[in-house]
Amino acid sequence: MCGIVGYVGHEPPVTAERLAAMRDTLAHRGPDDRGLWHDRSPGCAVGLAHRRLAIVDLTPTAAQPMARHGVRVVFNGEIYGHRALRATLGLTDTPSESDTEVIPALYRARGPAAVEALDGMFAFALWDPGERRLLLARDRLGIKPLFYAERPDGALLFASEIKALLASGAVDAAIDPQALHDYLGLTYVPGPRTLLRGIRQLPPGHTLTWRDGRVTRRRYWRPTLHSAGSPPRPAPTVPAAAAAVRAELVRAVGDRLMGDVPVGVFLSGGIDSAAILWALREAGARRPAFTVRFEDADFDESPRAAATARALGAEHHVETVRPDPAMVVDALAPAMDQPFADSSAIPLWYLCRAARRQVTVALGGDGGDEVFAGYRTHFAWALARVWRRLPRAVRAAAPGLVARLPVRHGKVGFDLKARAFVDAASRPAIEAHYRFKQFLGEDLRRALIRDPEPLAPTLRLFEAAARAPGAGGGLDAVLACDLAIYLPDDILVKADRMSMLHGLELRTPLLDHRLVERVCGWPAGHKLRWPITKYVLRQALWGRVPRAVLVGRKAGFNVPMARWLNGPLAPLLDELLAPRRVAATGWLDPAPVQRLIAEHRGRHVDRSRPLWALLCLMLFERQLATYPRGQA
Repeated sequence: MCGIVGYVGHEPPVTAERLAAMRDTLAHRGPDDRGLWHDRSPGCAVGLAHRRLAIVDLTPTAAQPMARHGVRVVFNGEIYGHRALRATLGLTDTPSESDTEVIPALYRARGPAAVEALDGMFAFALWDPGERRLLLARDRLGIKPLFYAERPDGALLFASEIKALLASGAVDAAIDPQALHDYLGLTYVPGPRTLLRGIRQLPPGHTLTWRDGRVTRRRYWRPTLHSAGSPPRPAPTVPAAAAAVRAELVRAVGDRLMGDVPVGVFLSGGIDSAAILWALREAGARRPAFTVRFEDADFDESPRAAATARALGAEHHVETVRPDPAMVVDALAPAMDQPFADSSAIPLWYLCRAARRQVTVALGGDGGDEVFAGYRTHFAWALARVWRRLPRAVRAAAPGLVARLPVRHGKVGFDLKARAFVDAASRPAIEAHYRFKQFLGEDLRRALIRDPEPLAPTLRLFEAAARAPGAGGGLDAVLACDLAIYLPDDILVKADRMSMLHGLELRTPLLDHRLVERVCGWPAGHKLRWPITKYVLRQALWGRVPRAVLVGRKAGFNVPMARWLNGPLAPLLDELLAPRRVAATGWLDPAPVQRLIAEHRGRHVDRSRPLWALLCLMLFERQLATYPRGQA
């Protein structure tokens, strides 16, 4: 697990010293080693740099940039099947035992299509001097990040994080109003945009090739979902599917134990992490488990996690989370490197810190909800189908009734869920799902953004994702949206940045691409059988993990943000969202911001999510001012 940066162009867009500075903004991703290489020939200049977190082969022979088979590579991630690939490629005598060795060998054998044979999480850059070609690649689900900037002179810069590109001083750092609009609705920036006009994300399952100043992108993978609207694939019975899930889990977890460093497990009170801990035991491995607890009982899952650890024989460690504004300002916000307002990043920060004291690699349950249909929004989607069959008079009266519900600043209070449901449920399925996900309506966002350009509705992203092969118009289309947008741009961003901030590698067995492909191909009823979410996963684990995990209500990895913003975080909110400060950005109108604050503090509406999003935006604005001004 590492951080990578680099460039290619007809002329170097940055000096070697600046390239080193870009690399070293990623020191947290790779505290164990650093490397840099650059070259210039007539009409072409290239530079590659690397920060290393040593996991597989801890010796200097595995250092990067790595030169093998006539090419050079910088790599972030893990190739779980590298030993099998070594045998296939006949790699019997390599300078190191690192999994990086297989990438140049595979490229030499298959060219850019080599990426399709890689099993793992990865983002890499490979320079082929013979072809004068730079190849960038990102893993299938988007577990590892990769950002790039194209310059008018034909040069291309890339990095694992946006902050490294900003440190170049050679990219356009102007705000993208469309990305700002989408962020204020979803509380994260959906790719391939970033909040900065001149920087883009390489989407999951894609490669990017630079050759003689021309850039081409290619999608090499996407999951194909089962749908009644297309010729359905033969589906196993639920018992057979449950058995297949167990087998895939044990294999995926076993694959992710590779390496030469200690491995642990993140353990919540939910199904996904319990599944991983069970699979570990089945694989004959015992690893320490790490949990966070909250002093607020509404948000605390640690008792259930403790019961799971006892039942499965795991050594259990618990870390207490308390609101700490200084931590938010000094550590959390800069780590995200663009606005990101999923407040569950806060407990994850504590969890990663606690785990890193004992291990270098952790297994986490990310991806289970998107693959097996486990979110409240999936439950709401199913409930909406029932809602649409109610008499029109009942549906017409509902908005007035829910508007009178008392506001509860608890864990996603019933009032907030009821208002969101009634607002969305009568709409077409994908629009309803989008509205379940948004936290600030389109009209209010347009009022917030000062002098906006014509802005497209964020719904467009969900409608495009819902057209994935085989998605049809039902639950598969909803899951396609979450796999394409929410998973890579929220869940996996949070997981990568919080773990890497502590020099911790986080592996995600439930996003093993073979497991994902298999489950995506099953009918929706295997995943959501009203009113039971994650139906086949629950069946797979029945009698194998504590019953309370399988039948208890979903808790989520949330924090009491509504209370925090009226309590320990109130001074930070007042400081960063002061009207003069908001107006000075040139991005936002301060008057609607003050109305949101007043509504929240008066307990008229729970505005914690948009207010936290605005606070994170202002933290980003503060951070942005510390970088060299970008060049268009």
